[in-house]
Amino acid sequence: MAAPSTAIDPLGNTVYLLPEVHFSQNDEKGIYDDVTKVISKPAALIEVIENGETHYFYLRSVGWNRSLLVVSRFKNDRWEAFRLVQNPPTDLMSALLKKGKQVL
Repeated sequence: MAAPSTAIDPLGNTVYLLPEVHFSQNDEKGIYDDVTKVISKPAALIEVIENGETHYFYLRSVGWNRSLLVVSRFKNDRWEAFRLVQNPPTDLMSALLKKGKQVL
């Protein structure tokens, strides 16, 4: 089955998955299923607005020992997921919570 190219987030936005969310170390089975689950059912959703550009950061634990952070932006009249961070460091999460607001 082909990997889905979009996911719907809790705010009702259709988020397009760009190739950047799939890099060589993510070749394990099911990574796209995990990414779409993170976007559609995040444990936390953080909004950060910088320089007039809005980014959403979707965070969710996948399994017992892995967390995924998916980053999307509004570009070309659509929401695009362009970055995936496996097991994001606590200093990154702390910085996001400082400069953004938790939507979910």
